[in-house]
Amino acid sequence: MPTSLSSLPVEVLEHIAFYYVCPRVLGPPVPLTTLLLLSKTIFYKLSEARHLYARVFKHKFSSNAIRRRGFEPRVGEWASQLRWWLEVLKGVRNRRRRPGDEAYLDDIDAEEVGVSETMYALWIMCLEDNGCNRAQMQLAGVYEWVEGYIRTEMYKNLDKGWPLANAENSCAMWIFWYLSSKARLMEETPDQRESLVQLVLPFVTVPFRYPSAFAPANHFRLPLRSAAYSSSSTPFSIPTPHGPYPIYLHPNRHTWLIPHFDRWTALSTPLASDAAKLVYFSRRELMLFNVPPFLPPNREDHRARVRARLAAENNGEVDEARVQMVFRNAPPYTDSPAAASDSQQNMVMVDEQETNEQVPPEQDDSDMQRDPTMFTGYPQQGAVYTPGQLNGLWTGRMIVTGHRPNPFNEDTLRLAAVPLYVRFSEYAIYSGGTPIPCANDTDLNDDIPPDNAFDQGIRDAWFPPNAKLSANPDRLTVSVPSSGLTDREDTYDKRKPGTFHDRDTCPGCKARENALETARAQIPVGVDARSELIGNSQEQDELPPYVPSVETIPPCNGIRDVVITGSTDPRHAAAWGDWVWRGRVRKWDGMVGLVRSPNGSSAGNGGGKIFFYGTVIRGKNLVGTWRLAHEDPRMPAYEGAFTLGRKDE
Repeated sequence: MPTSLSSLPVEVLEHIAFYYVCPRVLGPPVPLTTLLLLSKTIFYKLSEARHLYARVFKHKFSSNAIRRRGFEPRVGEWASQLRWWLEVLKGVRNRRRRPGDEAYLDDIDAEEVGVSETMYALWIMCLEDNGCNRAQMQLAGVYEWVEGYIRTEMYKNLDKGWPLANAENSCAMWIFWYLSSKARLMEETPDQRESLVQLVLPFVTVPFRYPSAFAPANHFRLPLRSAAYSSSSTPFSIPTPHGPYPIYLHPNRHTWLIPHFDRWTALSTPLASDAAKLVYFSRRELMLFNVPPFLPPNREDHRARVRARLAAENNGEVDEARVQMVFRNAPPYTDSPAAASDSQQNMVMVDEQETNEQVPPEQDDSDMQRDPTMFTGYPQQGAVYTPGQLNGLWTGRMIVTGHRPNPFNEDTLRLAAVPLYVRFSEYAIYSGGTPIPCANDTDLNDDIPPDNAFDQGIRDAWFPPNAKLSANPDRLTVSVPSSGLTDREDTYDKRKPGTFHDRDTCPGCKARENALETARAQIPVGVDARSELIGNSQEQDELPPYVPSVETIPPCNGIRDVVITGSTDPRHAAAWGDWVWRGRVRKWDGMVGLVRSPNGSSAGNGGGKIFFYGTVIRGKNLVGTWRLAHEDPRMPAYEGAFTLGRKDE
């Protein structure tokens, strides 16, 4: 006897419905309307089939990130997120059909998602992408729609002529960079590329208006301390035409509530400055450096010119030792074995373009957790910095004010890019050891006057004054002068994180065990812990909403402090100058602070100490701002943007 569709068990009917609504991965699911209209029985069985919609979400969108970072969503929460993201992508497709500026206007009568909410939702889709989210956004035309917003809408609302670092503009630039690819960059015409650069340039070049962190780099410890009464968001700040400086971005003033897996989640507005730097440098790094015709095109030609000049000065007599000394002490910047030169076009390429393709999704975990309000109220906040990610060779460029133009006026003042090459090494101190203090360390002395505690060592990369670093292949010894007879010494290790600390006494390990015990206590007796926590059982729907799973409680790596050293490879030092680097990682937001100083003979070539501070994005891009290290941190200084990218060897 044939079996009718309505007589099938719910599980079988949902299985059939899944393949009906998901004939392919890309694109929105096929509406269930046809199946729902077959009979009242089928309508009743499928209208509340939340397990079906949860399965559709996991088929259409990336689902591992939320499990890894926060919690295991319940069945209804998967279904809610599916409806929300489908609504957002549908809104983008509908907006793209509208002419001109109408694509970015909020129509109250249309009951569609607003531009601000759309931008935030798309940015969360980028952060939680394992590949599926990117494909769905590309199919919906998100890249083209966001590019149109940057070109036509970002300057609609201005503050004294400057674009706003609001949620729409910030998220638009982040999404635009995230969805960029090498193919898309190469397809841009020079005019399109230049217009984009001009649009994002204010966010890149005005650090005293658009900050690179939620708290300025002069602070290494929390809480931030103020000497006089002021608003909670601007301690120590002075008024300027661009607003208070230094800039403190208080989360209460930069927070949005958005639906995220059926929960109203508070998220801070991402920093516009970092996104603009990524967009700017991704375009500028496609351009080769011009080699002036009066400079030698390669090393051998430069050596020949030095020999000829010395011969002319000494009546034809040439001392090869003298030639080699002059050659090494005064090398032209374009004469580098690391640079691939084109003598016909007088151009030189010094770095490689980094793209966002084929990046492991785990690289976004630190980016997600650095948000000061990300997952507030959830079981835990993850690590804001991934130890070991800076090890290796990094290349990039820094923006500086160029040589004095002739004539010198408002129209001719221009910027120049200087190449950067550095090989970083990371060292960590684990639980059981004592981290070195910073300058004016409030963790060690609460009686430090607030005015002194304001600057915690920005000129020395947060090290105490006169601290000395001594490195060998596996360990780094930091010597700090003390008031006693002997200096204090602390040892930092270069072993793999998580393999070198006492788990029995480590506070982080104890906290993790307590969290696991709390999670296990919520599981009914007789239910397999793993199936209950990762959602393989229908009983998952009965769990409290904030119960963590084993997968979402991060393992403890035991690290209490991270120190970074850097050096210049000989071939790069011969071309761009010999520099040494040292720095630390600010543990409460993952900011990297580094001081670059000349090494040996480079001290006489006009180089001084420069403080670089920024954030590692996606594990392979370090972007931020540089400034002269000796300048007063209370005041804007000679500073600019920089970027460094990991170079595969």
